[in-house]
Amino acid sequence: MTRKIKFDDLKAAVNEAYEQLKNDNEGTPDTTYSCECTGGCFGIAVVLTDGSVITAGTTDCKAALGSIAKVPIATCLLSQMTPDEIIQKSGQCPCACKGKDKKPEIPFSARGIRAISAMQPTGDADGKWDILSDRMNNLMGSAPELDDKLYEAFKKQAIDSKVEDVMAASDFYLYDDAPIAIDSYIKAISMKASALQLATMGATIASDGVNPSNGQVVFDGKFAQNIVALMAAKGPHKMSKPWLMGAGIPAKSSRSGAMVAVMPGAFGIAAVSPMLNDAGVSVKAAKAIKMIANKLDINVFASARVEIVK
Repeated sequence: MTRKIKFDDLKAAVNEAYEQLKNDNEGTPDTTYSCECTGGCFGIAVVLTDGSVITAGTTDCKAALGSIAKVPIATCLLSQMTPDEIIQKSGQCPCACKGKDKKPEIPFSARGIRAISAMQPTGDADGKWDILSDRMNNLMGSAPELDDKLYEAFKKQAIDSKVEDVMAASDFYLYDDAPIAIDSYIKAISMKASALQLATMGATIASDGVNPSNGQVVFDGKFAQNIVALMAAKGPHKMSKPWLMGAGIPAKSSRSGAMVAVMPGAFGIAAVSPMLNDAGVSVKAAKAIKMIANKLDINVFASARVEIVK
């Protein structure tokens, strides 16, 4: 069963969401994250699996990936091992790890650090970063930028909070040297991308690993469903369940104000605005993506496959 949605209706929904939300001042920015636009920004971008683009507002303003970095990390891992192996290595397999995995109290995602530690090669910081950096570039169709100021702030935070010592004291297992894993993860979450780049990444996942902007095969399409499942299970910070119930489209968010969502087979959608709610999720970005999905009655759990027609 296929449900067809007109391209013009999608474009109208994007523009309507932008117009309704552009003057919404709800929320507070996280001062740790910097935005290259003075006074903040707000933009929405949609990239379809055929490469068509819809934008509204400021879509070239770049925001730090934060937790969104786990998406390209996941695509790298799925290119190197099976989903079952990833589950076991993540420490969340009850049969193998029950009672053995104490999550350390650190200011970064311990399991994000573990995930990047499991990436090959090990013992080679430059080699590991080259693979992840290339994957980000290919997913987005262009290179994200390192926020040097944020990267240095995170490195200082890791030193001041003794992240390496705390993880060791907690017996939190890593698959690579701790300094390499910690630094690689901090660098990944400090990369900045625009709403258009993030929407292109989402569209690449939606089109089974083929970047619709240039036709490049980025990863094996059979893993796309696993990435979407991961985004659904580990969605917007502290909002996964209410988000899926209300919006019905898997998404990831960053405390920088960026948010990206994927509708398999149809499009990737992203929005950026620095004003955050109490959960650390962009108010405007979340409202915009939810508003567009609800307006068009799009839901990843519906029985009908969505097709955008022109």
